[in-house]
Amino acid sequence: MPRSTVASRRDAFNWVIWFTFANGLFALLLGLLYIQWIDIADIVTATYVSVLYPGQFTIIAWLAGLPLLLLSLLLPFPLTRVLAVTVATAGISILAVDTVVYSLYRFHLSSFVLELALGAGGQAFTLSPTTQAVAIGAGLIILLLEVGLAALLKHYRPRARWARLAFAGMFASQLCAHGWHAWADANYDTRITSVTRHLPLYHAATGKRLMKKWGLVDPQRARGNQGSVKLEGARRGRLNYPAAPMQCSPPEPPMNLLIVVMDSVRWDLLEQQTMPTLWDLRSSSQVFTQHFSNGNATKPGLFTLFYGIPASYWDAFSTAGQPPVMIERMQALGYDTKVLASATLVSPAFDRNIFSSIDNLRLETPGKKPWQRDARITRDWLDYMEQRAQQKAENPFFGFLFYDTTHGYEVPEDYPKFEPYWDVNRFELDNDFDPTPFLNAYRTAGHYVDNQLRQVIDDLRKRDLLENTIVVVTSDHGEEFNEHRKNYWGHGSNFGDYQLHVPLVIHWPGKQPHTYHHRTQHFDVAPALVRNALGCEATSPKAFSSDYGLFNKGRLGWNMSHSYMDYALLMPEYHLVKHASGTVELLDTRTLEPEKNRHIPGNVIQEVLQEMSRFYQSEGEK
Repeated sequence: MPRSTVASRRDAFNWVIWFTFANGLFALLLGLLYIQWIDIADIVTATYVSVLYPGQFTIIAWLAGLPLLLLSLLLPFPLTRVLAVTVATAGISILAVDTVVYSLYRFHLSSFVLELALGAGGQAFTLSPTTQAVAIGAGLIILLLEVGLAALLKHYRPRARWARLAFAGMFASQLCAHGWHAWADANYDTRITSVTRHLPLYHAATGKRLMKKWGLVDPQRARGNQGSVKLEGARRGRLNYPAAPMQCSPPEPPMNLLIVVMDSVRWDLLEQQTMPTLWDLRSSSQVFTQHFSNGNATKPGLFTLFYGIPASYWDAFSTAGQPPVMIERMQALGYDTKVLASATLVSPAFDRNIFSSIDNLRLETPGKKPWQRDARITRDWLDYMEQRAQQKAENPFFGFLFYDTTHGYEVPEDYPKFEPYWDVNRFELDNDFDPTPFLNAYRTAGHYVDNQLRQVIDDLRKRDLLENTIVVVTSDHGEEFNEHRKNYWGHGSNFGDYQLHVPLVIHWPGKQPHTYHHRTQHFDVAPALVRNALGCEATSPKAFSSDYGLFNKGRLGWNMSHSYMDYALLMPEYHLVKHASGTVELLDTRTLEPEKNRHIPGNVIQEVLQEMSRFYQSEGEK
């Protein structure tokens, strides 16, 4: 390669480096618009934001700059500059649009939102001529700024050693910010963790389990000390929850409430041979045969069950430490509370949202295996009931039991098993694997958990408490055994019926037993309890939930479901899925095959966006 060409490539390479860093500064200036939503309550938060901002927005610039850096070694310098200006203009414009989207809806622009808009055939968003003119004008200004920046850097660039310092500063900023966030997260410092969701593409590091393993943090003690670093709820989360005043009066008489969640139990596990206790409970209960979780994993499944709103609010409610209306209402009524979970309440951090207002919360249950911990929480519950009896407690109780054996399928060695039985080895699973022995392991685990439920129900019956105790039995999500023939096993991988369809049986004293066949969802459960059991009949369920009405037979037009990283808009015949990779798919609901020629109605898009944002404060409410 001629020496002049090598020099030109080196010149182009250096130019791209400084052009990218300059756009990082440009992005940082735009990013200052997000500060209006960040609660900078003290010098600690201000310092953290100061450390975080430079590295985060420089990294955003380098998402586009790195490919340009590689292309600069292949393309002529003039073409590299044209391409870089084009990419930078598009990137800065997208960031500018994101600041607008965030100010309106309090979530960031994503491929899911873009697909919603495009899938609606242009019906969802209409821009006035004035708005269009402003947008075009802003785009032209950004283009001119990028052209001017490119010309300036062609004639003047700092020396190479300054580039090394710039890279060092970027990585130091990222390392400090992520390390600081991980420590703050483990110590319940919401001043720091509340910043995370406000910045685009910021996925902050966490390390609670690792820090606990190394003895750096005691989660139980850290949770007890969190009051020293918590901010006021409205400021911490910028929440508008509930969205309207609650209108409640004390229920007469108040009923006890027990919610039992069995991990990973799908609807067809509820049959007489596998779950005889729950099967028998049906005869005196409200039974919902078409009930669906709003999540295909534990985190969104439990969040939506208790809050009745989309799991996209997880981060905001966690950093705000905002419990559900249902829990707050029971605490206001003086309910005695007992929360017993076989799985940890630290990861996912249910101790920071659902149970954040409960004192002396046990974060982890002793026991090496899930079946041991399940047996332990049953014993602890029975001991709690005996203690209340000895104390002659008259106030109502709220109990939560979360069983986990059905998540991993392991039971005691001497426990009776459905045959043929298989000791689970997931490495053997493929499309040709016969699921029958795997299903039998699952059924055996379900039988074991049902046996725990039997002890709880029998104890309530023995104490004459079943007639004034609402007992809700359901699951956080379903489980799949390759029914779609796409090698899906377990949960968290798709939003088909097998991973979302779960049992819901509610023993509700005073209501005649009834079986409902209309479609219901987790969104509907908490508002039904708040309005019909906790004295808030006058409150609109939409004031604090996405409720469609547990007992209503109206067909749902659309639904939302989340995983840990993915989420989906569910329509009756198809659903739109946003994957963690950023890709978006439109799939047939029944077959999970790609769909074509479907358009999401514009009114649905507006409803979805509103539902994902209406529990945040508007600009005038800050």
